This record gives sequence, structure tokens and C-alpha cells, in this order.
Amino acid sequence: MSDEYGAPLRYFNLLGRGELKANRISVAFIAVSVILGGVIAYLVSMNTELQRTNLELQGQRVMYGYPNADGVFVSENAIPERHLISFVSVFLDNFYNFTPESSFTNANEAMRLMSSRLRAVQEDTLKIVAKQSAEQQITQVFVRTSPYKIETTPQGYIVSFQAFRYRATLNTVFAKSKFDVKLLLKPVKPSKHFEWAIVADDLQTQEIIK
Repeated sequence: MSDEYGAPLRYFNLLGRGELKANRISVAFIAVSVILGGVIAYLVSMNTELQRTNLELQGQRVMYGYPNADGVFVSENAIPERHLISFVSVFLDNFYNFTPESSFTNANEAMRLMSSRLRAVQEDTLKIVAKQSAEQQITQVFVRTSPYKIETTPQGYIVSFQAFRYRATLNTVFAKSKFDVKLLLKPVKPSKHFEWAIVADDLQTQEIIK
């Protein structure tokens, strides 16, 4: 009867096995796709989290080395006090201490350590003082007489102290004054020109009259 009215039963068995195999392949493909999708989603999530963490850490990192007492540069996430004090010492040595031979060089170096705002205020005066020093053979010495006091403000770092200023010509001191000094330091992006990563942004002095 089966041979007369339809295909042999073995063909149906072959077709059934083929459909079953195809179904199994489809199921396996779907399973693999789901697994791969899950793995990709996990990797994307991990990468996103790493990027977010890296951005957070970048805000805490300092991409600049500050010298310690041994002169070794160490990366820190805040400007250390020793660096501020070293900068102030170098700035004052150039701004206030000079001889007739070094007056112009010192004035130029002091201006290089200033912000554009402070330079606009001090440039003419520094040039006049340097010229007087060279022409009249004036030597000036600035000696700090109190410890540095450092305050952190939204504007920058305020360094205050007291100092004596001596002026001499031909090895004879002709002027001696005592001052209260306040120096505002402003952080800047480090570069070849601003290798200290800070500049002097304001300078206030008040003579102490006994």
C-alpha cells in the first residue's frame, strides 16, 4: 500500500532526520550567538568601566615631577611645600638680590617667573632699578628673617614672611629696611617656559617702621 500511494517510509525517516539535524544546528547557532553576544556585551561593559575609572584617576594624577630635598623628581597629586619654597627662593634671589653686573639678567629671570599680570605691573620698575644698579654700582641683598607661612586659597598659594633689604655701593651700606612680604603663587600648566608649574602672580610688601 505505501509503495503504491506514496513515497517509501524510509524517505520520510531520512527527511525527519534531516529536519532534526537542521533544527539542532539552528539551536546551536542561536546558543552560540547568545553566548557571543553576552561576551561582547560584558567586554564592552568592562571597557566602559575602565575608561570611566581612568578618567577619574586622571583627575587625581599629577603629570609633573616636583623635586625633593635630594633633587629627585617625584610625581605627586598636589604641589608640595618644598617646591613652593624652592620657587620663592629662586624668585626672590632674582627679584631682590642683584649686583651691578647681574642686575639686568636677574630682572629678566624674575620677569620670566611672573604671570603676565604681575609682569605688566613690575616690568618698568625692574628695568629702572637694573639700570640704576649698573650705572651707580648699587648692590642689593634681601635676607629673610622669619619662617615661610604658606596658605592655600582658591586664587593660589600665599607665601608670607619678613625680610631685611640692604643696599650698598662701593662696599658701603647706605640703606636698610625691613618688610612684611606676601607673594601669591599661581599654578600653571608645566612647559619649557614654565618648568616650575607655578608663577608669581602678585607681590605685596609693607615696610615695617620701628
